[in-house]
Amino acid sequence: MTGIRRVTMRPGSAALVLLGLVAGCSSAPPTRVDVIRPTPPPGPGPAPAIEGPAAANVVWALRGGLNVAALLCKDQIITAGYNRMLKVHRSLLDDVYAAEQARYRQQFGSAGIARHDVAMTRLYNGFASVPDRRRFCTAATRILDEVLAAGSADVPRMATRALTTLEPGAMRLVNSAG
Repeated sequence: MTGIRRVTMRPGSAALVLLGLVAGCSSAPPTRVDVIRPTPPPGPGPAPAIEGPAAANVVWALRGGLNVAALLCKDQIITAGYNRMLKVHRSLLDDVYAAEQARYRQQFGSAGIARHDVAMTRLYNGFASVPDRRRFCTAATRILDEVLAAGSADVPRMATRALTTLEPGAMRLVNSAG
């Protein structure tokens, strides 16, 4: 192969060559070249500020109910969705957990963390003893889909509805747990 030479370019130089070729086709010399960089798709974004202890309590209870579903339903789709939810909404869940811990410390002082553990055990036991496990697992699948499709800012607003869809008596569990 005569007449063909291999040319090695530095990263980004191909774009400059292409830009130069396009500019050469122009009738007027360019005065300025704007480089357009694609913007990455939006991620879950920062977690919203939790609007009061009641919202944090319900979001944390929803996470707890979905955790029970991931353990109880023995369904890989639910388990994978739950694990993905923990990653996608990590910042929100971290904020909710901190708000719950602060609320219990404020209410119960140094016994707050132990009281929170007892309340969460009661909540988990309530979810684990749902009367209709099939309905519970089906609802968990739908709720995980909704929560994963939602931005973190929307999760607190949808938490009460999602929680009562997961288990109609869930708010009674939440109120008795905390």
